[in-house]
Amino acid sequence: MSKTPKAGSLAARAVLASFVAVSIWLAVAPAVAGSRIVLATAGSSPDWLLGVWRFAGIDALALPGAGWTYYRVLIAASILFAVLVMLAPRIDRRALWATVIGLFAIFTLAPPLLSQDVFSYIAYARLGVDHGLNPYSHRPFDIPRDPVFGYAGSKDAVNVYGPFFTLLIYPLAKLSVPAAFWTLKAVAAGAALWLVRIAGDLADRVEAGGNRAIVLVGLCPAMLVHVVAGAHNEALTMLLVFGGVSAAVRGRERAGGLIATLAAGVKASALVPLPFMLAAARDKRSMFTGMFAAAVLAPLTALLIFGSDALNGLNLLSSNQDRTSRYSLPQVTVDALGRLFQSLDHAAAIDVTRGLFVLVLAAVVVLLLVRTWRRPETWLANAGWATFGVLLASAWLVPWYMLWLLPFAAVSRDRALVAATVLLSGYTMAIAIPFSP
Repeated sequence: MSKTPKAGSLAARAVLASFVAVSIWLAVAPAVAGSRIVLATAGSSPDWLLGVWRFAGIDALALPGAGWTYYRVLIAASILFAVLVMLAPRIDRRALWATVIGLFAIFTLAPPLLSQDVFSYIAYARLGVDHGLNPYSHRPFDIPRDPVFGYAGSKDAVNVYGPFFTLLIYPLAKLSVPAAFWTLKAVAAGAALWLVRIAGDLADRVEAGGNRAIVLVGLCPAMLVHVVAGAHNEALTMLLVFGGVSAAVRGRERAGGLIATLAAGVKASALVPLPFMLAAARDKRSMFTGMFAAAVLAPLTALLIFGSDALNGLNLLSSNQDRTSRYSLPQVTVDALGRLFQSLDHAAAIDVTRGLFVLVLAAVVVLLLVRTWRRPETWLANAGWATFGVLLASAWLVPWYMLWLLPFAAVSRDRALVAATVLLSGYTMAIAIPFSP
């Protein structure tokens, strides 16, 4: 027996309420001194770091095994999210927006979850402004007495972000570490919320389902836990990309190409959809003109202000690809081979596996570009599949990279892409969890 619309909407509201409850726990529970979920507590647990929810933090998340506890709840949120994607058309739009805004506020006020990258941003700013060191050739290890040092992640890594982002964060060096941290949290949340708005509006315009787009982008656990609470710069990157996409879809192709390409000056991952935008453009000359202007501006800015080392920040295959995350597909493949062949040289195998994945990815991207050229109306889905392929082929896969993909799935009419995106999002949830005995 099929459900009536009323029954369907009741079920949708029940799932939405359950998702909200679980999400609030994910935001609030880790706000405890020594939290294993707030990785920056390695540098200490001051009140400003734990945020306003510290009165409700759960002591168990400061104990060994906290990662498993948090992971189980995160998986429950991921399952509820998948159901919400299916039920999205049955949810009132105003209720959806109230949920997104409310949860964004809660996660913005939460401590930085499962990552220390936001403090690395601050460290790069302080390297350049306070210590006179080029963040593209120096590391946080070079400023061990700086107040941000204890909280920063990847202390041995130089800046891998684009010159526009680096210039944007430089003024933060004049703020205290707490003020800089909460400023970046506010920027990430604001950019993410604006991105949700663009995705919802664009999905309505191309008849992909605005409600589904709002759920996919705004309520994905990767967005809430990692991008909003973690203050990752993926939000700013994808806001620029989709600002450009929105302009292009509305016929302003020169502006669209310019804005979307400027995003590569924040993070090189923004380069992935650009060939598809150009292949689908009605006025390819205008689109190319906009892209070319931004493509010249970014490296010129990098060279003039930061020197040639800064060009690494515009490289899609950045130094992150010299590392592997535990559940990236290349790493999982090598681990499986290692169980079959005990004498396997893991270092050599991972290099070969990466190369093979990149070759397959290149072939898939070419096929998708050909499809886009022949059928321009498919470009949003094709860009999404290309991004999906990049995530599968990446040796360094982390949950916040899902934001590269979520908006494209949201504005496409490709159900297979939506399903693949939801599944991959759930899979990536384990990657950043600090599992321990």
